[in-house]
Amino acid sequence: MVVINSQSAQLANRLWGFSAFIANSIEYNYPLVNLGFFKYRKYFKATASNNFGSYPISISRTGIPFLDYFYSNLFKNWATLSYRKFGKTPTIGRFYQTTFNEDLTATVFDLNRKDFVHDAQNRKTLVQGWMFRDPVNVRKHRAQLLDFFTPVEPYKSEVVHEIEIARKLADVLIGVHIRRGDYATFADGKWYYTDKQYAEKMHQVVTAYQEKGMSCAFFVCSNEPLDANQYQGLTLAYKERHFMVDLYALAACDAIIGPPSTFSQWAAFYGDKALTMIVHADQELGIPVYNPSLLPDFDFPEKELYRF
Repeated sequence: MVVINSQSAQLANRLWGFSAFIANSIEYNYPLVNLGFFKYRKYFKATASNNFGSYPISISRTGIPFLDYFYSNLFKNWATLSYRKFGKTPTIGRFYQTTFNEDLTATVFDLNRKDFVHDAQNRKTLVQGWMFRDPVNVRKHRAQLLDFFTPVEPYKSEVVHEIEIARKLADVLIGVHIRRGDYATFADGKWYYTDKQYAEKMHQVVTAYQEKGMSCAFFVCSNEPLDANQYQGLTLAYKERHFMVDLYALAACDAIIGPPSTFSQWAAFYGDKALTMIVHADQELGIPVYNPSLLPDFDFPEKELYRF
């Protein structure tokens, strides 16, 4: 049995983390409990009812959400303090932990490691961290993951409504993820692009589609207000929405553009859509090209953080 204890990070990070373990659990047939999905459980089909069908997967250890949350935070604090002081965390069961520093150096933990799979199948195994990965099995079991993480109502219907309206604006609908907030400091702020910079990229995409004889509109999702004056000459579908509507509406667009982000990556994965990562401010954009890795062909220092 594997018990996931990670309580950090926002929605998309937790979706990717949970998905890696779900896919690995299905592949190797071991029970899985995720105590770190408490905050977002009500938004998805499987987690809202804690029903993962025939698979031995759960988001509860005790059956009482408050106790699960208390236990999880207690262990998280113990693990953090003991790791900082001793470089390891004493536990009763087997414990795997991943960390990454502010300089973004990180080591990916392959969930297909023989020692991990053996422990998962034969003993209680605790895990904490975000760098656990299993890209092969995530894609192998994609259909099951999509079913588990289908949005619940009213978000599912709101996505359909928003996309129906937006698709009337042009031949092609491109989702734009404008990430602000914590990106002012994350990665030294290099992906905290201005409205002017986003508008320049969008104009480049419009030009590329015009050369194909097609019109283009943009479904814009942002966690901060935009300066509409910077987007003159562009056709936008933009308003303040719930983050679930933004996420799954992006998945319903024809393609997606935005800075490196697990949010836009999840949307592209769920919708099986092309994703163009805006890695550099001077990067020239064209028609987004589908890549199942959800990553650009060129390298950049943080690339491994986004390999799912």
